[in-house]
Amino acid sequence: MSPNHIKTEKEIQNKNSVSKEKKYRSPERNYLYRCRPFSDQLVQSDERSAQEGFEYLYKNYQKERLSKVEEIKLKPIKPKVQRVGGFSKHGYKIKNGIVKSYNDLEPYLLELEGNGRFKPSNQNLQNLIHSYPNKELWSKLQLYAKEKWDIVKIGFTELPTSLVFKNKMVLFRYVLVFMLEMKKDKMDKAPGYEAGEETMRIYASLGETVNDVADWLRSKGLRCQSNHPMGGLICTPPLAGKSGMGWQGKQGLLITLEFGPRQRLAPIFIEEKIFEFTDNNEHSWIEEYCAKCDLCQKNCPGQAIKSKKSIFINDIPTIGAMKTCIDNSKCFPYFLKSMGCSICIAVCPFSVGPKIYSKLKRYIKKKSNSN
Repeated sequence: MSPNHIKTEKEIQNKNSVSKEKKYRSPERNYLYRCRPFSDQLVQSDERSAQEGFEYLYKNYQKERLSKVEEIKLKPIKPKVQRVGGFSKHGYKIKNGIVKSYNDLEPYLLELEGNGRFKPSNQNLQNLIHSYPNKELWSKLQLYAKEKWDIVKIGFTELPTSLVFKNKMVLFRYVLVFMLEMKKDKMDKAPGYEAGEETMRIYASLGETVNDVADWLRSKGLRCQSNHPMGGLICTPPLAGKSGMGWQGKQGLLITLEFGPRQRLAPIFIEEKIFEFTDNNEHSWIEEYCAKCDLCQKNCPGQAIKSKKSIFINDIPTIGAMKTCIDNSKCFPYFLKSMGCSICIAVCPFSVGPKIYSKLKRYIKKKSNSN
């Protein structure tokens, strides 16, 4: 080989650099790649952590559909569910929202890369820390989220490392949890185009919500990290349960007083504990009712909901353990084929709202007192 064809060390390094850049081109992967050298300073997953749902879905579905999907009796889907035009506007917003959530972290990542750690808190943040619990800012946050984004409830808690998805990490240990309603009239039509589009609409809107609220918090002097609900870094249903917003139902979704399982969840991680934790287990009775009600299990077209929950992670403060009745290998193939399925949401009695919640709670209390 002639000398002209011998690659210099600099050329090899440039090629390797390009290869790395291509390998980590998605916003999340690039973020995790840059965080990895500083993982000891961040909140990272532990050995008990689960794999993120959408990651599992797209990595495993191709392998599993050959062995599983033939066994599933698919409920016929109306022809119009195949239309995807209405989804494009939501998909565009979702993509932009995910990109923004990671772009907004650039100053923090540059701090880590430049100093090996985060800079000490400025005076404004120190004042907020010393004002704990800052009830005034908490009230302003709730009002802002409600008036601009129709957020009716916010939870605040500390993030257990076991609820960070496998091989992922977040910048800060305290977390605000936001929920946004999916309209009942749309979700009642599951599985179908209307329910699928409503789900995508809320993913898009909730992503915009947490990005905007994070900007609002930064304007008050807080360092924070929003995380889009479409393909997140943490497992939000048990975390929302820990923060007192509701309790996980048999179908694995958070059930709340306000909407039952008809909401999507998204977090904002903040650096300091400046609000009081909202942790409580007042909704734990929901688990007892779900054990008596089999509607989601009976109506699941993929037969993906088992009769009894399996404990996945133990020793989670407030909620005790992360449990699930869901067989992902049966759930996800139908989920993909039916634009999000959501039958388990449509048939859930709690979807009716606060009135049925109170009625079912009285029923369980009466049964408990009679035993």
